[in-house]
Amino acid sequence: MPVSEGACLRQADNRLVIIWEGKLHELCTVQELGIKGSHNVENALAAAASAFLMGAAAEEMVPVLKSFRGVEHRIEPVRELGGVAYYNDSKATNTDSAIKALETFPGHIILLAGGETDLTEFMALVKERCDELILLGAAAERFQQEAIKNGYPEKHIHMVGFSMEKAVEKAHELAAPPQVVLLSPACASFDMYEGFEARGRDFKRLVQELS
Repeated sequence: MPVSEGACLRQADNRLVIIWEGKLHELCTVQELGIKGSHNVENALAAAASAFLMGAAAEEMVPVLKSFRGVEHRIEPVRELGGVAYYNDSKATNTDSAIKALETFPGHIILLAGGETDLTEFMALVKERCDELILLGAAAERFQQEAIKNGYPEKHIHMVGFSMEKAVEKAHELAAPPQVVLLSPACASFDMYEGFEARGRDFKRLVQELS
């Protein structure tokens, strides 16, 4: 929302701006940001405001805001294949984080997931935005039951056991533009991996091997 002084998003053109001592300093638009998600718009505004107060010029920030791609395992672009973009969000070890990832895309998501916490709010967003649901790991059956209970069509749920390879292959088989493939598990990884980093890197390796 607009502020009298500080960093904010100008709704008229979706541009990040800094207003300071009566002067307007324009940055890039949301679409030009190198990182996705409304939460990352907030992060970018906070970073820009801090840098500005430390003496950085607005024009110096713009190329950084456009080129910074975020950190590994957080809605990380992996590759585009056949017009379909693949994203690694293995850091989403709870539903709140996975919800942020789902909110990043307007829809047409093929989601790779499996979770052990309360899924009601999460499943409402899955139903709204996900074309296909690919479930793996120890909690897959519970996840399937919760999805169906919340009205997600059973024919669009795919069970792949404990195999990330099968999950990636199934996603590749199903996906077509304008869909995106998103690994955002909403759970810890210890049933299959030593940590979310290993899970994310395995996903990225398998995606890179697709042809």
